[in-house]
Amino acid sequence: MERPIYRQFSRLHRKLGSSPLIMFLLGGLTLLLWACATVVQVQTSEYLALGNNNHIAGVAWGVFMQPYLLITGQAPLSLATAWVYGWVVEVVTLIFGLALAVAIVKISAANPHLGRGFVGGGLLLIALNSWADYSASPGNNPLVQFLIALAVGGIVVVGLPLGIGLIEHGFSELAEG
Repeated sequence: MERPIYRQFSRLHRKLGSSPLIMFLLGGLTLLLWACATVVQVQTSEYLALGNNNHIAGVAWGVFMQPYLLITGQAPLSLATAWVYGWVVEVVTLIFGLALAVAIVKISAANPHLGRGFVGGGLLLIALNSWADYSASPGNNPLVQFLIALAVGGIVVVGLPLGIGLIEHGFSELAEG
């Protein structure tokens, strides 16, 4: 005799591509990797601003404290500009990935030239940030460095909406089931 809970679990997971459990796991993993890549990308931007040629060796979670330290005046003066640059580039990258159309409309409402300037300046910052990701990638093989930079940049741009979307889809599958 089949147990009711097993029947419900079996019904919910019949379509593997829409399984709530898989959606939750993939969404959570995507959000974790997005957070890691965000930290790495802020670090590579800081290295570029400081003129360092360092390779990223780990995820320094303390990077998330930088905005707080800047606002409260606790940031070391020698690093404050690099920290601001890193976070500005990160915010611009997220705006380009998530809300560019809204940003252009809102900025252009104040001044149409600012909207075009934001797009041009943002593209330049993102290109420089891509170079920083590339140069800070480990190894000496340009193809491998390019692939690492592409993976880090890609997950930063799409990871947040993708992770949230997968988790949201998992909940909608549960509600339908």
